[in-house]
Amino acid sequence: MIMRHSILAILFLLFASAAFAQTPTAVEREFVGYLDNISKYGNYNGGYDDEKLAKNNADLRDKLLKYGKRADILKFGFPGLKGKMYVTTSKDGLLRVYSWDLETGGTMHDFSSVFQYRGKSGKIYTWAEADEDESAGVFYHQIFQTDATGGPIYLGVSTFIGSTSYAGQTIKAFRINGEKLDTDAKVIKTTSGIKNSIGFAFDFFTVVDHPERPVRLFFYNETNKSFRFPVVIEDKRTPQGRVTSKFITYRFDGKYFVKVS
Repeated sequence: MIMRHSILAILFLLFASAAFAQTPTAVEREFVGYLDNISKYGNYNGGYDDEKLAKNNADLRDKLLKYGKRADILKFGFPGLKGKMYVTTSKDGLLRVYSWDLETGGTMHDFSSVFQYRGKSGKIYTWAEADEDESAGVFYHQIFQTDATGGPIYLGVSTFIGSTSYAGQTIKAFRINGEKLDTDAKVIKTTSGIKNSIGFAFDFFTVVDHPERPVRLFFYNETNKSFRFPVVIEDKRTPQGRVTSKFITYRFDGKYFVKVS
């Protein structure tokens, strides 16, 4: 029995060592393989296979959670993932989000995200949104950073795709507190209370002429530590929301982001 346990322990260590022995480039190739399979077996390319799609999505999530605990993976740029997955990193390099299309949806797209961050000790951690999380189903494509007395505040910008025309964007605050990622950092003061996020829905065809993809509707000013987003008007012509040229601005006052215009 003792020998059996010893053999199992050795096999476990060998497996763990092999996983960490892979170079970042090799890890990237593994991710690309999963993403290519997700595209192959997903809803959008005519080769739908529910079991294979679910397995590749689960495997990709698991590998991101595992490999993401390595410092060299946090530092690696992943050029091969461009166009296949959204990878966005904070200015200080301490927080990163990986988001990809699960390809299980129709005109409404389903996304999953894995977060990677460096704790105060220098150790690298990973965290994934649960499927039932209210922010699951979005993809992150920007991270703004506001330096504050208690440590940086990270503002992750995400997009929701509800249909061909119906979409939404949200800015959500995160903080790294010691070894923990605070996913509910309430630092945005609104008329309805202090929140950790603020967002809006809109008709995509009111911004379809924007050249960038994904469309960028949140903007950050590093000089005065403020973010802004457009006023959206719902009317008979655009009941889903028309994006206007007017903006709402929130500025950091040292403790909260407060509305200034």
